Amino acid sequence: MGNTEFFDSNNYEFNKGSKKGVYLIHGFTSSTYEFLDLAKFLSENGFYVRLDNLPGHGTTVDDCNATKYTEWINHVERGVAEVASECDEVHVISLSMGAILGLHLATVFPLSSLVEAAVVFQFKDEFSVRVLVPLLNWLITKQDKFVQYKKEGGKKLKYFGYTEYPMKALNEMRKLTNDVRPRLSKVKCPTMLVHTRPDLTSIFENYHIVKNSISSQKQTDLILEKSTHNLFAEGIEQAFIFEQVLTFLNENSSI
Repeated sequence: MGNTEFFDSNNYEFNKGSKKGVYLIHGFTSSTYEFLDLAKFLSENGFYVRLDNLPGHGTTVDDCNATKYTEWINHVERGVAEVASECDEVHVISLSMGAILGLHLATVFPLSSLVEAAVVFQFKDEFSVRVLVPLLNWLITKQDKFVQYKKEGGKKLKYFGYTEYPMKALNEMRKLTNDVRPRLSKVKCPTMLVHTRPDLTSIFENYHIVKNSISSQKQTDLILEKSTHNLFAEGIEQAFIFEQVLTFLNENSSI
């Protein structure tokens, strides 16, 4: 057990010097791999792009299990602050658990815009994550991704990042949802909500949770019918998604 073939331990920085900054935040147990195509695309279209692995990601499952959710928060706050020091505007694009962190950033930073994709506040199995995981994560520290996805009917899906779920880290993600969700009304920047109906990880109710909670006057919806959870890294809708994101960023850029 370790990493899937869709894994990247590297951090990236593209088009340094542009004053239009984009900070990308990947998802739980994933890595910079899932955002690399989008990072290159946006840099080719005039944006400075920063893409980092979150603490405990791009390394090992054991590292992830040793990470606290506050480390993820501190990391992205520092990352956005560093982008802001180089750029005149900062846009955040975030996926899955990264989207929780992106929404957090929008409550504490004056972002030019936020793209949140496939956020997870409500889990597919709420009882397991909110009751069993807090009780048992010290005993069952890892769970095979392949076994879990087969149970959910995802036999044909690609698996990104680690081959196992770090259960202690999943408990930290649970804590992160509890921290950020009550503060969603503080999100006021222009926000694009990207969700895909076939997603086995982020059930569609999460779209409604964010839609009905944030205070953004400008909200743009992008609802997909054919993409998987890793919607920025693969799929027949990838090019369409990239163009829609670029249009949204340009509409909310003052440069």
